[in-house]
Amino acid sequence: MSPKTAYESEPLEKLPSDERVFPIAWYPVAWSKELRNKPIKRRLAGRDIVLYRNGRGQVRCLEAYCAHRGADLSLGKCINGRLQCAYHGWEFSDSGRCERIPAHPGRPIPDFAKVKSYPVEEKVQLIWVYPREIPAQELPDLQVFPELDDPRFVLAAYDEEWQAHLTRVVESVLDVAHLAFVHRKTIGRKVSPEIKEMDFDVKSPDVISIRNGSGYLEYWFPQQWILRTSKTTGPQFVNYVVFSPIDFSHTKIFGFAGRTFARRIPGISRIFSYYSRRILREDQGIVESQHPRPIPEALRMEAHVPADGPQIRFRQRWFDFLTGDEPRLIL
Repeated sequence: MSPKTAYESEPLEKLPSDERVFPIAWYPVAWSKELRNKPIKRRLAGRDIVLYRNGRGQVRCLEAYCAHRGADLSLGKCINGRLQCAYHGWEFSDSGRCERIPAHPGRPIPDFAKVKSYPVEEKVQLIWVYPREIPAQELPDLQVFPELDDPRFVLAAYDEEWQAHLTRVVESVLDVAHLAFVHRKTIGRKVSPEIKEMDFDVKSPDVISIRNGSGYLEYWFPQQWILRTSKTTGPQFVNYVVFSPIDFSHTKIFGFAGRTFARRIPGISRIFSYYSRRILREDQGIVESQHPRPIPEALRMEAHVPADGPQIRFRQRWFDFLTGDEPRLIL
């Protein structure tokens, strides 16, 4: 694949690549096991949100600060199925509307007494948030790779937080040429630095697949990636990561090392989690060092070679997002 594209002839002012602009999608923000009786606060694309469980144990998500005096709602508690602010006891329903003001129990509750409510779902041990108020009938389905829902796989969980822009983090998992250098003590020990042919395919605008030796990588725009073995019989192994933009300079990574073998051996999952984190940390310092912080505003601003084909395709998709009319988050 040639790195030259139509984007190279576009003036930079027509490519509003902005480190503070992100696609709207389902993003994980916490592990399900982290949310028990006490609300917790998280940050997604520059927005502080609070997660809590209502009276039926269902997870709910509101913006993090009370409409009354801006107190942190994660300091409160769930009472009568509603989230109660710790400051003055205002109680907010799942929809974000205040339904009780203790100081004035007999007075009508004003219209301004509400906070934003975001769609939220628990899936594959994670709490996912769709960071936009949207009617239920317009909400897209939360889809993950089938292996994560396959009961044959034991999933060893891990996570990391990097001081890097989402685009740089995504590119790091699409880059095959770095394995022999960054991961020479782990997964790159037997990898040749020479890339004779970059074997990748763009199945749709949102799906990139890469074959690398016995590994098969697949990426779903904007946030999900999986590594599979090419064999389809016998013991199976996958490594999955999903990326969430905390803000323009921090990205949260949630992952699973999944296996169909050694299912009941004590301590094996901890070993897989540890090894997966070790590999991520080998990448971390490099990715955090990159400048500019997001990918550049045009392909011509960095040099490219054939081995960069998957990253080039990702950049084209990102530029299409930036210059198109897709729903977006702006910090």
